[in-house]
Amino acid sequence: MEARPSRIECPEPPKQQPEPRNPGRVLATERVAPRDATESLREQLARGGSRPGGAVDETYDTRVKIGEALEGSARAIGDKPVEPSDAAAIRAAEASAVGGAAAVPGGVAERAQDAAAANARAKRGEDKVTMTDVLTWEATMKLPTGKAVTSEVAAAAAAAEAANDPRGRTNPRGVSAALDMAAKHNSEQERSS
Repeated sequence: MEARPSRIECPEPPKQQPEPRNPGRVLATERVAPRDATESLREQLARGGSRPGGAVDETYDTRVKIGEALEGSARAIGDKPVEPSDAAAIRAAEASAVGGAAAVPGGVAERAQDAAAANARAKRGEDKVTMTDVLTWEATMKLPTGKAVTSEVAAAAAAAEAANDPRGRTNPRGVSAALDMAAKHNSEQERSS
């Protein structure tokens, strides 16, 4: 009769590398001599991480898009109920994003218009639909393009907002103001590149 071992030896499973949390930004982890380690890491970080072969994506567009600016306006004025002037500015921005006067079915302009109409009928303030309800996380998903904000887009939104405001003015923290700020940012980006 053969003796049984008191302990069974099992090989350890190989260690798996965790998946990167941001696969678009990969930091090369090549082994370097200790005195060169800091220099190599600094160089990689200066390039924004690296991709195979050290290539850097130079085509990344850092301009603010129309949907992003609309979402920014929602964060700036948040709980303000949607008014017809807001809906008009959003409609003008959406028209600029898609390149025509036709509204996107189910888009942010349609939703803003419905919200403004519902707010006109609402009896209590807490029943009103806010800018946050209409725009946050919706604008970039519902706009079919990633068109950057230009001064023309901001001007069209300001004109629409003022034309639909009872006082004929724009909100200094509203939709057209956010688009104007984004247009200025984009213009500065273009000048510096």
